[in-house]
Amino acid sequence: MQDGKRLRKRYSHIWIKRTVSILICVGLCGVIAWAQQRENKNEQARTWADLGVTPAHQTELKALWELKRQQEIQAVKDLKTLNRFAKDSLVTDTEIQETLDKFRAKREETQAQIDKTEKALIEILPTQAQLHLTLLGILDNGVPRRITKSQTNKKTDEIPQQTK
Repeated sequence: MQDGKRLRKRYSHIWIKRTVSILICVGLCGVIAWAQQRENKNEQARTWADLGVTPAHQTELKALWELKRQQEIQAVKDLKTLNRFAKDSLVTDTEIQETLDKFRAKREETQAQIDKTEKALIEILPTQAQLHLTLLGILDNGVPRRITKSQTNKKTDEIPQQTK
C-alpha cells in the first residue's frame, strides 16, 4: 500500500518536472521570437527622405548611375573590339595603336566626368546619404564592379574532340 503511494508520488513529480520544463521552453522560445521581431523593426529600410536626399539630388544620383552604367557597357564593347584585333593577324600595328589611343582617351574622359559628378554630389549630400551611397557602390567605394557575368554554364571538364 505504501509502495503504491510512493510510486504515485514519484510519478506525479516526474509529470510536474516535465510540465515545468515544457513551460520554460515555451517561455524561452517566446522571448527569442519577441527579440527577433523587435530587431527586425529596427532594421527597416531607409528612404531617400530619411537620408536627407532631395528630389534634385535624386536626379543627379540617377544621372551618375546611368553614366557609370554606360561606361561599363562601353567598356565591354571596347574590349570586344580589342579582342577581335588581338585575334586578327591582318590588322596593322598603327590601326591597333590608334584604336588603343581612342579607347584610353574615351575612358579617361568618361572617368573624369564621373569623378567631377561624384565630387559635386559629395559636397552637397548629407553624411548619412554619402555613407549609404558609398556602401551601395553608387559613390566610389574602391571595390571594382563586376562588368560581365561569370560563365558558369560552360563545360570545362570535357576533352576537346579532334576533327579529321
